[in-house]
Amino acid sequence: MINSTDFFKVQKLDDDLYVITEAGFVHFYLILGQKKAVLIDAGCGFEDIRPIIRSITDLPVMLILTHGDPDHSYGSQYFGDVWLYQPDYGQIMGFDTKHERQFMAGLGVNFLKENNPKAIERFDSNAFAEKSLLRVLTPHFLKDGELFDLGGKTLEVIFTPGHSYGHIMLLDRVKKRLFSGDMICDFPIIFFFESDRNGPFSMALDSWKKIKQLEKDINDIYSGHGQIPITMDYVDAYIECFSGEIQQNYLKDKPFSTPLGRGYQHIYKTVNIQYSDKRLEEFLGHKVERVDL
Repeated sequence: MINSTDFFKVQKLDDDLYVITEAGFVHFYLILGQKKAVLIDAGCGFEDIRPIIRSITDLPVMLILTHGDPDHSYGSQYFGDVWLYQPDYGQIMGFDTKHERQFMAGLGVNFLKENNPKAIERFDSNAFAEKSLLRVLTPHFLKDGELFDLGGKTLEVIFTPGHSYGHIMLLDRVKKRLFSGDMICDFPIIFFFESDRNGPFSMALDSWKKIKQLEKDINDIYSGHGQIPITMDYVDAYIECFSGEIQQNYLKDKPFSTPLGRGYQHIYKTVNIQYSDKRLEEFLGHKVERVDL
């Protein structure tokens, strides 16, 4: 029997596919082959996900990360071995601090306040903040186009930098499923951090165009956040946005401020981008002039 918990909601999407949603906002996916399983992303790690996985399958499980953000990587602590694109291992290590963990613990507490306040006493935010991935992770670095045979099922690594420099997606060509991480989603995509975390818009645009070229092999897109599944219409909207629309309309964008940062938000069709002017100026090739935040 598969049981959801205070932090995890589990849904069976198909005989070989499960989505696990943590804290109501981040999705990760368990894909079953005949010989092994893959977990795509590991969430925030607010609690150990392994009992849920073992309630679904006894197969050996390989953890692949789409990128190194804490809400996708902190849960790696329960696995040790992790497969990812090399640049984002440095990003994981950069987030492996008490300050960053305290921030994520705060998100966990806020989630419980809204959804299950009695469970707060079972979440030790101080212990969570003291953990460290550096002591437990063994990284294995992926290559673009690399194939993983799960037994009767193959997943292909698609290198798609932009939201991070080592962002990847995973493609199941037979089932026509794309697991898109944070680069294609019905949710805001963050581009307001310094250049060591978020790549330039031109890099992201190249990645969306790369996915567009694979259109015949994609029906459903399973992202890290928001509504699932979504369609290639989202990819089309990103390409349209950064092929001319944002250049014409960015002065209409409204400012925003969150604990993560400040900047502007651009919305076009299904596109929702939160960005800094530094990111935009790189893309436009000139200074952006507008009223200060």
